[in-house]
Amino acid sequence: MMRAITRMQAWQIASYGGIEQLQLTNVRLPTISKPTEVLVKVDASSVNPIDIAMINGYGSKALNLARQCLKKTDGNIEFPLTMGRDFCGVVVSKGHQVGSRLNLGDQVWGVVPVQQQGCHANYVIVENNLVNVKPVNLSYIEAASILYGGLTAWSAWWITGGLCYKTLCNQFAYNKKVLVLGGSGGVGTLAIQLAKAWNLKVIATCSGDAMKTVEKLGADMVINYRENDAKSQLKNEGPYDIILDCCNTGVEYVQESDCRFNTYITLNSPLLKNIDNHGFICGNAKNLGDLIKSNIPINNKNGSVKWGYFIPSTTGINVLQKFVENKQIVPVIDQVYNFQDLPQAYKKALDGHLRGKIVIDMKSCYNEQ
Repeated sequence: MMRAITRMQAWQIASYGGIEQLQLTNVRLPTISKPTEVLVKVDASSVNPIDIAMINGYGSKALNLARQCLKKTDGNIEFPLTMGRDFCGVVVSKGHQVGSRLNLGDQVWGVVPVQQQGCHANYVIVENNLVNVKPVNLSYIEAASILYGGLTAWSAWWITGGLCYKTLCNQFAYNKKVLVLGGSGGVGTLAIQLAKAWNLKVIATCSGDAMKTVEKLGADMVINYRENDAKSQLKNEGPYDIILDCCNTGVEYVQESDCRFNTYITLNSPLLKNIDNHGFICGNAKNLGDLIKSNIPINNKNGSVKWGYFIPSTTGINVLQKFVENKQIVPVIDQVYNFQDLPQAYKKALDGHLRGKIVIDMKSCYNEQ
C-alpha cells in the first residue's frame, strides 16, 4: 500500500540577496484551499528572468502586498519563497468546482502568477483556469519551456501593442512590419513565432552565432546587432508598426538608429522597481514621470513608448495551445538541468546570451514509495 505523501522538496529563499540564497528544503505538501484550484505534481519547469530578479528583491513591496491581500492577513507571508512560473506535470488533486475539464492523472502545462508560491518544487497549487491539458505533440520538457515566455510575448503583441483591435479592424496584413530586438532569447524566440502565426513580417536582431536559429523560426530578415552597419540595416528595413524589445536594448538605441516606429514596447519597465525604491506613492509618481519622459518626441517620426508584462491569461494560454498544436510554435531549449542542480541553471540564466529556454527536469529527483 502506497504511503500518503505529506512532504516535498522545494528550492526556496529565506531572504533576498542573490542565487546563493537558494536552499533545497523539505517542506509540507501544499493543500488546496479553494474549490477552483488544482494540485499538480511538477515534472519540469523553466527558469525565467523574473526568477533571477525576484531573488534579488525585485517587486517585493508590491508583490508582498498582493500576497497579504490574497491571504487576508497583515502578517509577513513573504518567506520562505519559492520561484518558478511555468511548469508541466500531472494533476493529483482538484477542487470540487474544477469540473471535468481537468481530471486526476491528466498531463498538464500551466503558469503561476508572480505573487504566488512558484513551481520550483515537487508540487504546486494553481488556479485551474491557468492550466490546460498538455499538447500531445510536446514532451514534458518542451511543454515546460513555453508558457511564461509565450504569455509575455503574447501580452506585449496582443494587448500592449494593440494587435487585438488592429487585427479585428483588418489593419494588419503581411506587409506590416514588426521588429524583435533580442530574437534568440526565451521571449524573443516565441515573439517571432507568434508574429509569424499572425502573418506579420518580422525583422529580428541577435548575435551572429544565433542567426541560423532565428532564421529557422521564420524571421523574414535577421540582423547581427554586432555588425558595424547594424543600425543602418535597422533603419533601412523600417518603418515598423511595433518594435518589441526583448533584451533591454533601450529606446535610445532605436532612436540613434533613426528608426521609425508607431509603437515601441519594452519588457523592462521600471514600474515595480520604482515602488521598491520609493514606496507606493512616490514610486507611482515616478512611474508616471518616467512614462511621460519616455514619450517626449525626439522628432516627428515616431509614436509611443509602452511597457509590456507577463500576464497569466486563460485566453493567452489557449492561443499558445492552438499554435503549438498546429506546429506554428515550436520550443527552443538552450539546456536542461536536473532539479538538484537548479542553482547552476540560475547561474546560466544570469550569465545571459541564451538560445531559447533553460528547463529543470524534476523527474530525476522523485523517489516513489
